[in-house]
Amino acid sequence: MKALIVDDDAVARMALMDLLGEYDIFDLVEADDGQSAWTLIEDGLAPAICFCDVRMPRMSGIELLEKIKAHPDHGALPVVLVSSASDRETVLQAVRLGAVGYILKPLLPAEARAHLDKIFKLTIDKLAEAPAATMARLNIGAERLLTYLAAFATQVSETQVQLSAMLAQGRTQEATLRVDAMHNGCMTLGLWQAAASLKLGTGAVLDAAVLAADLAAVALTVAQQERRVRACAAGAT
Repeated sequence: MKALIVDDDAVARMALMDLLGEYDIFDLVEADDGQSAWTLIEDGLAPAICFCDVRMPRMSGIELLEKIKAHPDHGALPVVLVSSASDRETVLQAVRLGAVGYILKPLLPAEARAHLDKIFKLTIDKLAEAPAATMARLNIGAERLLTYLAAFATQVSETQVQLSAMLAQGRTQEATLRVDAMHNGCMTLGLWQAAASLKLGTGAVLDAAVLAADLAAVALTVAQQERRVRACAAGAT
């Protein structure tokens, strides 16, 4: 999953990216002001979360937050403001506009991680279950969950190869069953967003191109979840 980092200060941007890199779950995308970030989003970037400075040229973080929340296609994007602006009015404005968090600069690693952990429980864990929760739900340890994920990754890869052939040959029922199996696997492993993309409604028409894109996204999600499990296991030792 992608995280968009927006800041006109290159050093502050790098510091936040290093901090997020410790979680090992994001593909990080940079923008040096709000206008550049908005252009990326309008051009098709679909980040799972956006971290944004407040005071920037061309378009401030508050203005970017307003545009995102007012847009019918992008309004659900979680936005976290990261700024040295600590006045009550700015913080309250961010909350009123729908920011999911507000982290003060300069970043103090321990304090910032505490904020991020809370933010991720409200945002990222809704896209894919926290590994500790998955392990508790399935009553397994980290190594076993990694085995599940590896097996599912193989299933996804095989389905990517076979599905277009099934549809081309008119084997629609078989293809539907395969997609349902992928959906069920996602649900078992707590990959909520991926599961939603593969849920077929009654009488759904299977589109090979759409399913190929969905399965590619599932494969990326599985790889990201594997990294989260390893990070979780490392943190527990």
